[in-house]
Amino acid sequence: MSQKRKGLGRLVPTRPTGMEYRVKYGIHLVAETKQHGRGIRPVKWSRCSVRSATDHRIPNGSYFLHADEGGVFQLKYTGTVWQFLAAA
Repeated sequence: MSQKRKGLGRLVPTRPTGMEYRVKYGIHLVAETKQHGRGIRPVKWSRCSVRSATDHRIPNGSYFLHADEGGVFQLKYTGTVWQFLAAA
């Protein structure tokens, strides 16, 4: 089962710069699959959409998205593509 999550949030660089951006985001979350044993869950980068709520330019880099509805996601931006770290 999967769900799409859209909303507003705060985008904060992973390095402490004192900057933060108000953004609108859309993330497609895939339900966790049960894994047998004690191994580490595999993770992968998946595409998502992030837009500045105030039309500011957001530089390339790694970020944490603090969603207003709750939850924190790790994101990266490469200039053309936004991706978030998702459990596979």
